[in-house]
Amino acid sequence: MKVPGLWNQFVCAAVLALGFSTSAASETCLVNKVYSGTTIKVIYPDGKKERVRYIGIDSPSKGKPFYDLCVSANKALVENKNITLTTDVALVAPDEKKLCYVYQDAVFVNAELIKNGYALAHILPPNERYRELFIGLQKEARTHRRGLWAYEDHNDEPYYVGSRSDKVFHRPSCSHVKNIPFHDRIIFRTRDDCLNEGYTQDWRCCPLFVKPFESKP
Repeated sequence: MKVPGLWNQFVCAAVLALGFSTSAASETCLVNKVYSGTTIKVIYPDGKKERVRYIGIDSPSKGKPFYDLCVSANKALVENKNITLTTDVALVAPDEKKLCYVYQDAVFVNAELIKNGYALAHILPPNERYRELFIGLQKEARTHRRGLWAYEDHNDEPYYVGSRSDKVFHRPSCSHVKNIPFHDRIIFRTRDDCLNEGYTQDWRCCPLFVKPFESKP
């Protein structure tokens, strides 16, 4: 997945326009293991190891549709490579993984995965520095049917149910909807509405995609 020079220039310009430098508060490390499309283990120069989760993006966990595709895409970008990590407002995820933006040389890995359709934009406050960039790249990937978007399900539900706190949306028939407290629920009329607000899908009911084993050749 080699990134064109023009794309690198665009990302760098966007980063600078948002008032953030990749050299500010950054750490360099080696990727020791790739767990998923958005989670890795790194080794720092002093030998310390740490699990890192990418900020602003989402991909399926093991056992969910498209897991292998997303892992392969992430591996192609970072596996056994030196990377640079930068942070945003919230530094640690609820599962205690470090939250980071990831750069491999000039490649902005978080953005590249969305651009190629192997991750979804998942904008969780307060880490919203690249909200517009990530949502814009997702629209581009969807338009060009890149990556997972080649499997897009064009059969719409009458509405979708989202969780305001998790920024995840579900099909209305999803069994997990009942676990969302009423005060936390939000109703979306279309999938476009969900995506434009930076919500990711529930990979269990998969409202965006036709699962591979259900798709026709």
